[in-house]
Amino acid sequence: MLLIGQPALADGVSPNRASIELPNLLPPPPAAGSAAARQDLQAVLAVQRSRTTDEQSAAKADMERSIFRFADTLGPAMQAATLPKTAAFFERVADFDKAEVKDAKLYWRRPRPPVTSDQVHPLSKEKPDDWSYPSGHATFGYTTAILLANMVPEKRTEIFARADQYAQHRVVMGVHFPSDVEAGRLAGTVIGAQLLQQADWQADYQAACAELRAALQLPQSPPQTP
Repeated sequence: MLLIGQPALADGVSPNRASIELPNLLPPPPAAGSAAARQDLQAVLAVQRSRTTDEQSAAKADMERSIFRFADTLGPAMQAATLPKTAAFFERVADFDKAEVKDAKLYWRRPRPPVTSDQVHPLSKEKPDDWSYPSGHATFGYTTAILLANMVPEKRTEIFARADQYAQHRVVMGVHFPSDVEAGRLAGTVIGAQLLQQADWQADYQAACAELRAALQLPQSPPQTP
């Protein structure tokens, strides 16, 4: 069941924030010791063996949870200094995402790959109490992709490809399993779709959309999808 509670404040997430109950919507992570869990770990180790220096650098850069990590899909006009409404809107999204994912992580309490196996050599050190499932970065990447692709549907394919890369970089970092990333894809898709329908998000969304499309020198209104 999808549960929407009190609206979030425009400058952050209120104690009575809107709530999307991810534990009711996502499948559980693979059980510890199961064949699926072993496969998950082997996938992390395979990526670890093959990751290049460039891939490691790109993955580290994508540790930043920001709409402007998507600038490479939209061009040089995508700058925080000239897009204050866009920046503020997606900071609000990041706060909302983080709160929703935190609840889900606490529900499942899945250890991260380096805790599961000493064969995993992560590229960053995560907080001890920040659990693995679902991936918060992947969730933010796909929530962002849903919203951004509706603002700029002309770049929909490139935006979702960038979200895939952004999410996969969490496996490259050695801090998430592929199933964590897949859960983030599902969570971000649900959250993004819900925020598009929430009345209390519409003013900020429309302001960001208009500002971004003007900066990209696109027509004021996004084209209608068929």
